[in-house]
Amino acid sequence: MRILFTCLALYCSAAISAPPHGGHDMDSAPPLQEIQAAGGKAAAKTEAPRVPIEVPVAKQARIGLKVIKAERKKVEHTIRTVGTVTADQTREAHVHTKINGWIERVYADYVGRPVHIGQPLFDLYSPDLVATEEEYLAARQQGAIGSEIAASARDRLRLWGIPQAEFARLEKSGRSNRAVTFTSPAEGFIIEKMAVHGMYITPEMELYRITDLSRLWIIATLYEYDIAVIATGDEVDISFPYDPGPAISARISYIYPQVEQETRTAKARIEVDNLDQRLKPGMFANIELKKDLGASIVVPDDAVIDTGARSIVFVKTSALRFEPREVKVGPRVENAFIILSGLAGGEEVVVSAHFLIDAESKFQAAMQKGAPAQAGHGGHGEQ
Repeated sequence: MRILFTCLALYCSAAISAPPHGGHDMDSAPPLQEIQAAGGKAAAKTEAPRVPIEVPVAKQARIGLKVIKAERKKVEHTIRTVGTVTADQTREAHVHTKINGWIERVYADYVGRPVHIGQPLFDLYSPDLVATEEEYLAARQQGAIGSEIAASARDRLRLWGIPQAEFARLEKSGRSNRAVTFTSPAEGFIIEKMAVHGMYITPEMELYRITDLSRLWIIATLYEYDIAVIATGDEVDISFPYDPGPAISARISYIYPQVEQETRTAKARIEVDNLDQRLKPGMFANIELKKDLGASIVVPDDAVIDTGARSIVFVKTSALRFEPREVKVGPRVENAFIILSGLAGGEEVVVSAHFLIDAESKFQAAMQKGAPAQAGHGGHGEQ
C-alpha cells in the first residue's frame, strides 16, 4: 500500500542518515546538550533535502491532510502567570557592631516589630569602648598637648559606629558610659533578630535584619518562549487569590538574565507600592499581561516543522502540489507562531499529516538524486 511505502521510505531514510553506534548502547549516547551544541550549521549540512511533491486528492483525504490560510491580523498576546511577593532587596539593612562586647539590654525585642531610623535597638558594654572614651576625655583635659591623642581616640569611636548622640553626651557630661545605645540605621520591620540580653557579640555576628516593606517586589515566572514578547516597562495587572478587590496595575521593572534549566522558566520583577501594608512577603499573585504585537502573519503551531536547524512549512501551491518552505519564526502566541518572513498572508499551509508529507518530500528528493534510499524498498511497487 502507498502508506506503507511512505513509512518504509521514512524508516530507510532515517537509517541511512543515522551514524553507526559502533556497538554502544543508549547509555553511551551523547546528551542532548552536546547534540544541540553542535550548532545549526552542522545540522543544516546533514539535514535531508526536500522537494515539492504532488499528492492526489484521494490520498489527501485518506491521510487526513488539512490546510489553513496564513492570516495577517492584529495580534494581542495575553500572558497569564503567577508570582511571589518578596521584599525589595535594595531596602534591607543588616545590623552588626564593629567591636566586641556584651548586650546589656534589648529594646527591639521581637521579629515583626516596626522600627524607625535612630530608634534604640540594644545597649552594648565593651571594655575597649569604655577605655577609648576615657582616653578621649583624658586627652581633652590636656588641651593642646593631648589634641592628637584626643583626635585619634575620637576617630576610633567614630569608626566603631558610635552614634553621634553618644559623642554629644560624652562631651557634655565629661564621663564615659558603661554601655552605649546602638540605634536603627533604617526604617522598616525587624525581619530577623539574633540579639539577646547578656549575649557576647563580635563584629561578624548579624544582630538584626531590618526591611522596609513600604515598597515590594513581585517576582513573576515566565515560560522561555514568552521572554521574546515582554520588555521592561510593560504594564501588568496583578490580583491576589485572597483579595476579591480590583487588580493592581504596575510595570515590569527588570527581566532577569538567566533561565532555570530544570523548569525552562525565567523571572521578571515588578515593583509595587505597599504603604498600607496590604501585601506581605511570601504571598502568591496572579499576573496578566496583554501585549499588542501589531499586524503579523500567523499560522497554527502545528503547521511548523522544527528540524533543529530551521523551521519548515508546507505550502499548498495548487490542488495537488505542496512545496516545502523555510520560514523565520517569531514569538509563539496562543497556540500559534508569528511568521517573520518566508510566508505571505493568504497562502495555505498544511496543519495535519504534515510529517507524512515531509517524509514523502525527503524521499522524493533522495530518489531524484539517486540516493541509496531506493534499496530499502526491495522492489515493492505501489499497491
